[in-house]
Amino acid sequence: MKTITIPYSPRPQQKKLHAALDEYRFAVCVMHRRGGKTVFSINHLIKEALTSKHKDFRGGFFCPTRVQAKQVAWDMVKEYSRVVPGMKYNETELRADFPNGARITLFGAENIDSARGLKFDLIVNDEYAQMDPRMFTEVQRPAISDRLGKIVFIGTPNGMDAFYHLYEDAKGNNEWFTCLFKASETKLIPQEELDSARKLQTEDQYNQEFECSFQANVSGSIFGKFIEKLEEDKRIGLYPYDVGYPVDVYFDLGISDKTCLLFTQKIGRGLFVIDCYSNSNYGLDHYAQVIKDKNYLIRNYVFPHDVAVREMSTGHSRQEYAYQLGMRPIKICPKLPVEDGLHAGQMLLSKTYIDRERCKPFLDAMKWYHRKYLDKDKTFARPVHDWSSHYADCWRYVAVAHQELDLNQLRPPQKEAAGLHYNPLGD
Repeated sequence: MKTITIPYSPRPQQKKLHAALDEYRFAVCVMHRRGGKTVFSINHLIKEALTSKHKDFRGGFFCPTRVQAKQVAWDMVKEYSRVVPGMKYNETELRADFPNGARITLFGAENIDSARGLKFDLIVNDEYAQMDPRMFTEVQRPAISDRLGKIVFIGTPNGMDAFYHLYEDAKGNNEWFTCLFKASETKLIPQEELDSARKLQTEDQYNQEFECSFQANVSGSIFGKFIEKLEEDKRIGLYPYDVGYPVDVYFDLGISDKTCLLFTQKIGRGLFVIDCYSNSNYGLDHYAQVIKDKNYLIRNYVFPHDVAVREMSTGHSRQEYAYQLGMRPIKICPKLPVEDGLHAGQMLLSKTYIDRERCKPFLDAMKWYHRKYLDKDKTFARPVHDWSSHYADCWRYVAVAHQELDLNQLRPPQKEAAGLHYNPLGD
């Protein structure tokens, strides 16, 4: 068999990716700018085209637009494959035909129907953050099913978009390979060049483009950098319920807004967030059943201060109703200024561990929660009230409770409020 040498010498990071794709069907790679993403992608496609055991190998390289695919990758395809005798190139279709029947085609993701109905053995999505996520779910995933093909997603962060969610989901899936390469770690770009770029960019811009931060473009993020530190320290991962320790459940109450629950365990000096739940338009009885179904050993039910407010329609408080539903003992989180609670929440994260799989909605909210920027005053104001606020508020209650309450103290049974027809003391 004739040996063909491609004029390509992979870097250490690229070698790692080549090896990973020999083992995994799905891979998500987050890499800094000028890290060699496209060079790796094209050469892996060429390698598979020459060595694949599948008859008439079909490879697809997808960019956000077809123009971008041609400008970024087409010349590379021809440069690295030209050493193969008998190569043919179709400039109109951006297609490279190999003498063994294999084929590599470049596509633009702006038209999700451009590859619909085709078959593939290997697909590479370059800069997936800028693509319509339907391209993967509706077109690409079905296209590899009959030949058990592979798909690679590679790019630089662009906020908490589809690429971010794909990367986060993949980290918790053993069938997927994930990696993240920062410029400060790869040393591929000279330090002088990085220093020069840092001078011209804002800190957030630099962290997004060169340090692969998904939270960097969330201007005014309150907890984002603390969550990133947890990632770096490997304190976000597999931390399930430990049956040897009790659980405290914290509430952020809403009616038309979301009600959020966080489940934590104090183990040693660490605080473990093992689970979360949120929903809307349900009463306390729904959440009492959710907690019961989880079958955790609950030590405390911790509510915000407004749980004790009596409702005009019934004359009773939600605290009384929660007690009637069996939520005991109830602890009430004292009311502190919001800024004090946020600071306490930031400090508590330094000794916190979070289960990635069960707490993804909580993690997403914590990364997004941010302050409003006032253009006129050139400063950040109070936190924005949006979808992320509820879990962030719940975390604030966790921090304040750990600071202000004795969660180990078990109170004696409390006498229920008059009018609910239940007397726990029996008199």
